[in-house]
Amino acid sequence: MNAQRLQGKIAIVTGAGRGIGYGIGEYFAREGAHVIVAEINRETVYKATEHFSSVGAEALAYPIDIGDTDAVAQMVRDVTARYGRIDILVNNAGLSERVGLLEMTPERWDTLLRVNQRGLFFCLQTVANQMVAQLPESVKQAGKADKSYGKIINISSIAGRRGRADAIHYSVSKSAVITITQGAAMALAAYGINVNAICPSVVPTQLWYQLDEVLAKRDGLQPGEWLKQRIERVPLKRAGTAEQIGAMCAFLASEEGDYITGQTYNVDGGSELN
Repeated sequence: MNAQRLQGKIAIVTGAGRGIGYGIGEYFAREGAHVIVAEINRETVYKATEHFSSVGAEALAYPIDIGDTDAVAQMVRDVTARYGRIDILVNNAGLSERVGLLEMTPERWDTLLRVNQRGLFFCLQTVANQMVAQLPESVKQAGKADKSYGKIINISSIAGRRGRADAIHYSVSKSAVITITQGAAMALAAYGINVNAICPSVVPTQLWYQLDEVLAKRDGLQPGEWLKQRIERVPLKRAGTAEQIGAMCAFLASEEGDYITGQTYNVDGGSELN
């Protein structure tokens, strides 16, 4: 690890209380960032914040439902009031569910897209407005920037690369993340704000273990067997880690990623070759 690439940066990481978000938050903390743990789970948000503070700079717990646009606006105001600015946003919070096409209901569709698509977009928009407000007047007037003035990283999924028969709404939401990333990158390029996305594959977390429990039962397998078979289908024959996703986020959030925008990177062991 190239230590302290994010020294003193103010980074909001949504869904950082557990899973991939926790790995990203921890990596950022070790790189020197002040991590705002934007997490809906009130138990994990404080545990994660305590840990991040112990391994790096001060972290801030911020219990929040990312699908609530008013709450997101208040979070941005509160973080700005405390630290004076926002340098990085990692849009990681999301829901996952498997349900067949014929069993889908409007309620299940709306619940998932409220967070994964709508929540992600308006979190991006609200933080982007703050990042623009922070810009030097000379940059705003010039309509171009000589360096990066903010980094936004959206967590998509390889499910966003193609449809899934038993998770159409999830695939739709993650495909939208890629499109949102591209459009936002173009809209914010003149302000020197970089927007990129990452598509993880199998990263064993609580969500994956819950998925294994459901699908192993469906397929008549022993607990853990469905996940094992899924990992075997990864070309590298092993699962990814939350730390590896954190490493990619840290690269994109650092000065090393200043000339990269509008891109979506698969961090997936070769699962999707595009």
